[in-house]
Amino acid sequence: MKLPYGISNFARLIEDGYYYVDKTRYIEQLENEPAPYVFFLRPRRFGKSLFVSMLSYYYGLEHKNRFSSLFGSFYIGQHPTSRVNGYHVLKLEFSRIDTSTPESTQKEFLKNTLIGIREFEEKYDGTTQSYRLCENPASALKEFFANHRSKKIYLLIDEYDHFANEILSFHFERFSEMVSGTGFVRKFYETIKAATGDGIVDRLFVTGVTPITLDSLTSGFNIALNLSTSEEYNEMAGFTEDEVTQLLLPICRECEVDQSKLLSDLRNWYNGYLFHSAGEDRVYNPDMVLYFLNQLTPRRKCKYPEKLIDLNIASDYGKIHRLFQLKDPNQNYQVIEQLIHEGFVITQLTEQFSFEREFNRQDFISLLFYMGFISIKEAQLNDLRIVIPNFVIKGLYWEFFLQWLKEQNALSFEVSDVRQAVRNLAQKNELQPFLQLIESVLQTLSNRDFIQFNEKYIKVLFVAFASLANLYYIQSEQEADQKYVDILLLYRPPFFPNYQFAFELKYLKKSEEDQLEHTVQRATAQLETYLASEPLRQLQNLKAYVIVFVGPEVKAVEEQVIEPTTRD
Repeated sequence: MKLPYGISNFARLIEDGYYYVDKTRYIEQLENEPAPYVFFLRPRRFGKSLFVSMLSYYYGLEHKNRFSSLFGSFYIGQHPTSRVNGYHVLKLEFSRIDTSTPESTQKEFLKNTLIGIREFEEKYDGTTQSYRLCENPASALKEFFANHRSKKIYLLIDEYDHFANEILSFHFERFSEMVSGTGFVRKFYETIKAATGDGIVDRLFVTGVTPITLDSLTSGFNIALNLSTSEEYNEMAGFTEDEVTQLLLPICRECEVDQSKLLSDLRNWYNGYLFHSAGEDRVYNPDMVLYFLNQLTPRRKCKYPEKLIDLNIASDYGKIHRLFQLKDPNQNYQVIEQLIHEGFVITQLTEQFSFEREFNRQDFISLLFYMGFISIKEAQLNDLRIVIPNFVIKGLYWEFFLQWLKEQNALSFEVSDVRQAVRNLAQKNELQPFLQLIESVLQTLSNRDFIQFNEKYIKVLFVAFASLANLYYIQSEQEADQKYVDILLLYRPPFFPNYQFAFELKYLKKSEEDQLEHTVQRATAQLETYLASEPLRQLQNLKAYVIVFVGPEVKAVEEQVIEPTTRD
């Protein structure tokens, strides 16, 4: 099986024999929508560009002779719609834009618009018009529509908001000007609306990441339907578990990998995205799954990749650091603390952002949702319980939390020291160096910090430090509905260090130090109960500890002896 990691051209994918997860039924579904103008948003690397490419090959009249070879083996090939290969397709894409200045942003936006226009005219006219005198994207598009009034156009816009997200991370006011009533972006979409009214643009599909510009755009373009959080389109981008299972079949056969174990790992690492609380399935990040499976192949000795996230994806998600500086950093940090400490936030989603009102906590949480940093767990009446979707994204939060903590409190720990301490723990069962690092951080924090300080804070530090070594799959009690030990450090292939670990952590204020012995006894009894549970009984080479902090210091460390008879 050839897996299409990084391929966003539909024809190349099909003609070169890559595996395609069939999403063509959504062509029919979209065509049956009463609104011909559609917005559809998903996080980065979720297959949006491939979907746009598929639409261009399906609707472009120039591809009529290729319909059977491209679509014949998929759903839409057996159920073609009335509009198949019936359009002149204008495809615009706005990901490659220099946003360093307002002038460069408009210049690059115009450049990308002209690229799409030139490709259109070369396809359908065999020649190109000159648009060199056009000063802005709206005027170029207006002149283009005037030159092609006789054509029925399907307009596809990919990454409509890419430039906006870049600007928003740095220059909020600059961005507001661009999408305001006189801004060039607003005028661009007003021109498209006029073309729909003239019958030139018959259908429109726009995709991107966030609705951050939708309010401003739709004030001048109030004819589009946003299907991003519609239940019926929850699985249109991303892989369902059934689709992932089909992907695994030949790999598991060729590599002799346990399919249920592999699926469980992928579920923990890459699944968890839900875009409507009643969605049929949670979906996997497709780019991450394909990256992983492309590493797990016979030509790479059937080994799990050492890194769970591709560097290209990590750089995209690295923008979370910028987002937390947006508008009100203190308010934003409170959100991340709640997500890390409690595991969830309760909110409603902002479907359209308005720059005429204050950017509030709900807006910030919604922005994280659209960018894929959090997702829906479930509905709670008219609110939503929002969580971090999976282990890979959780690792980004831990990394960011440590960086923020280090900057805010002038902490002096080095990542290399942390990683060495975790390696010593993993290979030699040397716990003390790791605990000393935790103590050094806690002791640096001010006394005021300890007024609200509790056990959860210590657990987060413990987990965040352990995650820096990239050796273990880390599970906490909140992920297991508090039925298991506080923290588990579990084998994460391809790494199998000498030991796995179970930690039961307790915290006492300095004024409560007289309760230390009782606390140790209580924690030991809890740990014994957990160790007797079936999931923990199956773990090999397990070391188990009770650790009690009094203020910023470790006051008790008790290793639980695990009898061989308790292991299968």
